Amino acid sequence: MALTLQHTNIRKMEPLITERLRLAFPEKTFAIERVPQVMTVKEFERLARLSPFIGIAWVGFRADASSGRLLAGRMLWRLILIFKASSGLETRFKGDVKGIGLDAMGDVAIALMHGWTLPDTGSASVTGANSVIADGWSDEAVVIAQVDFEIQCTAHPGKLDLITPDDFRALSIDWMVEPDPDAVPVSDTLTLDDAP
Repeated sequence: MALTLQHTNIRKMEPLITERLRLAFPEKTFAIERVPQVMTVKEFERLARLSPFIGIAWVGFRADASSGRLLAGRMLWRLILIFKASSGLETRFKGDVKGIGLDAMGDVAIALMHGWTLPDTGSASVTGANSVIADGWSDEAVVIAQVDFEIQCTAHPGKLDLITPDDFRALSIDWMVEPDPDAVPVSDTLTLDDAP
């Protein structure tokens, strides 16, 4: 099958989000990983040890009501910020000797994600941010926040490089056509271009 996935929205957006975060969250200090939006306690324990940590979670897709044949909408993403106090509990929020704390992480993440335009995709906008807790976690030194944002995009089948009839059969789509008993069978080739 000739299906090409490198131009699909989620796959294309994730490295760009990481690159954007790295403008203010350098690799030597901040761990950044892809995570599920809901974590198990075991997974959270591992990530809390990486503090300061930023998790990137894909949350979903919301289609625009005005979409026509070309599906337009917004990919929904979430940043999960985890910080563990290095000394007194107040450093959880206000920062330690390096000036890092959950307050600064949240402010910077919000500023980075809002109003940013991803190349060949669309613009990003923050839709909300809040403090959260991890169910089953009792370490007072650890604080968590999440930043929700969305990225405008289109889902275009032309970018999947579907070429042969077998490519389309693999998608398991039934093409609905009106049967005409007098019609002559026609063989047709469908070519999709890369235009958005």
